Amino acid sequence: MEPSPLVTPAWCIVSVYRPDLLQEAKTRFAGDDVDVVVDRRVGERRRPERAESDESRAKDRRRLSIDEYLRTQGLVVVSRQN
Repeated sequence: MEPSPLVTPAWCIVSVYRPDLLQEAKTRFAGDDVDVVVDRRVGERRRPERAESDESRAKDRRRLSIDEYLRTQGLVVVSRQN
């Protein structure tokens, strides 16, 4: 018996502007520990200005990276471990 591959729990986030990718992503990740969701942040309000910590800035950089993938690729897969 072969050992099963380790699957890291993840989200596949699909851009609200690319609904054509939703079913394809659901089919591709069926059976994996990946939840396929639509990005619901459209029109999200900006948070008030405040002093930010280094950790907060790092989170913003990660978010920018995710936003960039959503904008250019239409979807992004991110680990739920973070």
